Amino acid sequence: MKNKIIWIIWGIACMSFTGISDKQLPRAEVETLKGEQIDIREVLKDSIPVVLTFWSTTCKPCIQEQDALTEVYESWKKEFDFKVVSVSVDDSRAAARAKALAAGRGWSFTVLLDKNQNLKRAMDVNSIPALFIVNREGEIIYSHTGYTPGSELEVYDKLKALASASKEKQVKNKEE
Repeated sequence: MKNKIIWIIWGIACMSFTGISDKQLPRAEVETLKGEQIDIREVLKDSIPVVLTFWSTTCKPCIQEQDALTEVYESWKKEFDFKVVSVSVDDSRAAARAKALAAGRGWSFTVLLDKNQNLKRAMDVNSIPALFIVNREGEIIYSHTGYTPGSELEVYDKLKALASASKEKQVKNKEE
């Protein structure tokens, strides 16, 4: 009996570690680099998966993660359709630094500003860097915090599995 309880606890811990969730991307206002206010759910309008990252200009691992995603972004896009949306949680005083950093490092994906940290709170982000994968329906299917070199490969695996599942679903729908 004791071993059974341990296995159940271990299983629950593994599910929470991998970010398995039925949580939806919340509604929250963020700002584009052009100063326009948008609802974060607008990033789903293309009906493709979204890698949503949270970072700040003072967080070295955050910048490393953004750079790593930049390095692989174009090659991954050739394999499957997705986009990266990078959300700076810097306050309004550091917004100009965030814009300059993103431009200077050549981040080719969408960068948004969460100056009041409304989205950060809505998504219960307690530490950064934080990364989420959101499927085309707006469900958060994966999350992790922190960054170590090479951890982007786990993101690749999750995106590839998501793309495969999507293709299988399309084939099944065509057969019906």
